[in-house]
Amino acid sequence: MNELQNITQYILMKKQDIIHSFARILVLLGFKKIHRCFVKNDITNNELKKIQQRRSELLKAEFKSEEEMKELEVLSNKLEEAAANETKGLRDELKNVGVYIYTVWDLVNTKKPYPQAIDILIDHLNEDYDEGNIEGIVRALSVKEAKGRAAVLIKKYEETPKVKDNLRWVIGNAIATVMTLKDVDWIYQTVLDKSNGGSRSQLVYALGTVKTEKSEEILISLLDDPEVAPQAIAALGMMKSKKAKDKIVLLNQSKNSLIRLESKKALKKIGD
Repeated sequence: MNELQNITQYILMKKQDIIHSFARILVLLGFKKIHRCFVKNDITNNELKKIQQRRSELLKAEFKSEEEMKELEVLSNKLEEAAANETKGLRDELKNVGVYIYTVWDLVNTKKPYPQAIDILIDHLNEDYDEGNIEGIVRALSVKEAKGRAAVLIKKYEETPKVKDNLRWVIGNAIATVMTLKDVDWIYQTVLDKSNGGSRSQLVYALGTVKTEKSEEILISLLDDPEVAPQAIAALGMMKSKKAKDKIVLLNQSKNSLIRLESKKALKKIGD
């Protein structure tokens, strides 16, 4: 009986390793979607939310005790481990093309290019991952190697609830990085929709690289939109827009310090 219990305990201990090994075989055989079904996160969604909430509370605290500092480190490690477990399938697929990571944030923090990873990252963009992993994938796609692949990011931006302004800002920033001229009409429509809030800011700034009369007119109209006015000023400065100069001169007297700062920089670029 003891021997049977030992065997059972060993199997339970090795369960996750066995699942991952089988999942790896599925990847090698090309069954990526099936593989992802076998790789689960050991932490439940409710537990994950509690950990994230507690970590957020500790981070916001102005003063932390030694015990709280240790707790913060433990919680951070748990979140990193959970993120790594959830994206085990992504990690395996990247390994097959010579890209080695622990979490997707390793790509965000590296200076080395990873062009062979772009298609795989795009493939995983619509997986049911925790928001932190989705943000990591989006940031990892905010590179020149993904130029011309804005369509999938635009879809993700539109599907993401508007209340998630921070995530939408990250996606907007990625779109601004990889956009081409074929994406400009969508950007026009998006930046003019005030319901998109501050998530538009990098898209507004990106219009400074699209030096057309329509871009200039839209940017001038956005000078009256306080949520994105600083980026509109910067973009018009990039264009050296003479049309916008008088309005930017007035904005140089704004009570908003960021607007004043961007106005001064833009006026120097525009010149006399």
